[in-house]
Amino acid sequence: MKLENLARCDIKLLVALQVLLEEESVSRAAERLHVTQSAMSKMLTRLSDLFGEELFFRGTQGIRATERALELQTPLSELLEQLGRLVSPPEFVVSDCDRTFRISLLDNVAARLCPPLLARLADEAPKVNIEMKPWGKTSFDDMANGQLDLALNVVEIDKANFYQQVLKEIDLCVLMNVRHPLANKKRLSLDEYVSYPYIKIIVPEFNENHVKDAPILFKHGLSRRVAFETSNMHTAMSCLTNTDYLMLGGSAMSAQALAEQGLTSALLPEEIEFPPFNYKMIWHQRQNKPAEHQWFRSLVLRELMALAQK
Repeated sequence: MKLENLARCDIKLLVALQVLLEEESVSRAAERLHVTQSAMSKMLTRLSDLFGEELFFRGTQGIRATERALELQTPLSELLEQLGRLVSPPEFVVSDCDRTFRISLLDNVAARLCPPLLARLADEAPKVNIEMKPWGKTSFDDMANGQLDLALNVVEIDKANFYQQVLKEIDLCVLMNVRHPLANKKRLSLDEYVSYPYIKIIVPEFNENHVKDAPILFKHGLSRRVAFETSNMHTAMSCLTNTDYLMLGGSAMSAQALAEQGLTSALLPEEIEFPPFNYKMIWHQRQNKPAEHQWFRSLVLRELMALAQK
């Protein structure tokens, strides 16, 4: 049969036919399908039109199937069972999941998140693989094309068909090593703020080409020198620990976490106000509904929450 001819076939009629064959009663069939008896009778008429002959006749108790209807019963039952499997989502079993999740994390987050995440996967989903991918100018396209499943980042989302879950609102502060001449300062003055060179961490599509404090500093006849730029957080932190450079960083890191790296922080000068930014989980619409993606996002979120409590 041509697909064009199948287009006039209402699947609800086939379901009604199956129920009528099973119940042999218009009233009971109507009750099962949650329709009125009048609607069920109209379906009987439409079934006759569809198959070109009567499929039921009235008996002493209910309705009886014709020979043609009885011939249809077995193939119809098999067809509806196949359709049911086709439209039903496959059952997701965590321990059987054997896919690779491609994720993008900021370096400092990856260093803390990946060890407990892998330990959890080894216990709950030992067949799952993780592929780390750097965030870049094509990452949004990679998500849309299924080449990247999940990102944890601070980039702004102004594109359709993307979802985000804000994890934390972050204010900027000034980071430095604990031996720095300004290390005992709670808040820096403008002069102190510009008195040392800076390390800048580049986050593609977030802070590549702008220095938001430049106009404010210009009004005061000052400027801030960025002496070293890198997209590698570990490199930046290592340089910061071993020099008197300063670095703008997020306030999300606790004093203890900074101290473990030999670092401390100070508030920005009162004259400088950076709007807070959001650290967020990002995924595309194509990854929103599948059960394995929902499970993986919840797993990552649980591990992040556990880290935040340490």
